[in-house]
Amino acid sequence: MALKTLDLSLKAIRVLQEDSESPAQEPVVSGWYIDPQTGQRIFYDSGSQKFYTLAGGVYIPLGYMNPAPKQVAVAPGDRLRVTISFKYTGPAITGVTGYYCLGINGIFGFDERLVQRTTFNIPQVTTPPSVPNVSDSYTFTIPTGIGTNWDDIYVKIFGGSPSIAGEATTPYLFGYENALVIAGVEPSITEFKIADFTKV
Repeated sequence: MALKTLDLSLKAIRVLQEDSESPAQEPVVSGWYIDPQTGQRIFYDSGSQKFYTLAGGVYIPLGYMNPAPKQVAVAPGDRLRVTISFKYTGPAITGVTGYYCLGINGIFGFDERLVQRTTFNIPQVTTPPSVPNVSDSYTFTIPTGIGTNWDDIYVKIFGGSPSIAGEATTPYLFGYENALVIAGVEPSITEFKIADFTKV
C-alpha cells in the first residue's frame, strides 16, 4: 500500500480575503442568509463585507480555498499524508492544535467528512526565517465509505500556550479544492466482450 502525500503551505486568511471575489449581489444588512439552491446557511458581515460559513464551530470566511497545485489519486485503504508548513518568529508555544479536514467545498461552505487533530510544539525563534521553519502532518487512512466528491482539503492551526489564536477566530487556515481524485469506490467494468471461441 503506497503512502500518498500532499503538502500545504499555511497563509493568514487576512491575506487571502483581499484576493477573494465578492458576490455580484451583496446583502446590505449583517445576518444569516440561505442559499436557495443548497439550503445552506451563510453569515454576512457588513462591517468586513465578507461572507462566512459555520464549520466545526468556527466561522470560516468564504474565499479561503485555493485551486490545488496538483491532484493525488487515492482509493479506500490508501494512506494520505497532509503536511502543513509556515514561517514562525516568536516565543516557544506548546500544545498547538493542527486541524486536518477532508470533505466537500460547496458554494457557501465546507462539508467536513473526515476530521483529525494533532498537537505539536513550536520552538522559540528570534530571527525571521527565510524559509518555512515549522511543519506538522497527519496521515489519513482512506475509508471504504469515502464519497467520490470528497476531493477538497483544508487545515487550520489554533490554541497552544501562549495561544496563537482561538479555534473560533483563527486567521490561520488554508485549503485546496479538487486536490484528490477518489478512485476504486464504484465498480468499473470496461471492454466487456467474448474474447474468443474455438473448438477444443
